[in-house]
Amino acid sequence: MKHLHKYKLKDLTRDPKKDPYYVYVCVKQECDHHVRIELIDGKRAECFRCGDPFEIRLNKIKHGKQILHKLHCDSCTWAPRNGKVSAKKEEVKKKISNIDFDDLLSSILPKEHD
Repeated sequence: MKHLHKYKLKDLTRDPKKDPYYVYVCVKQECDHHVRIELIDGKRAECFRCGDPFEIRLNKIKHGKQILHKLHCDSCTWAPRNGKVSAKKEEVKKKISNIDFDDLLSSILPKEHD
């Protein structure tokens, strides 16, 4: 199954006295792909926030000793400025507001018999 990976940081360190051993793992169901941080530069991935494909750059995910936990694209990094993520949130809110939860619950729960 070929897909774009959606990466999240994972610490595989076994000995707390040693330096941490970080890898990025794909969080998609039935995917066990993982890659060391040093080898991830230039790979394509799915943005953790908006779902769009983007190219990973090592200089964007490491800031000194801090490492980005959930990889996301540049446009989501600056989301408050461009509104891309907030537009998706508004779209979801609009869809949720149209749901009649009473009808939804009555369709899921078993009918009561008198």
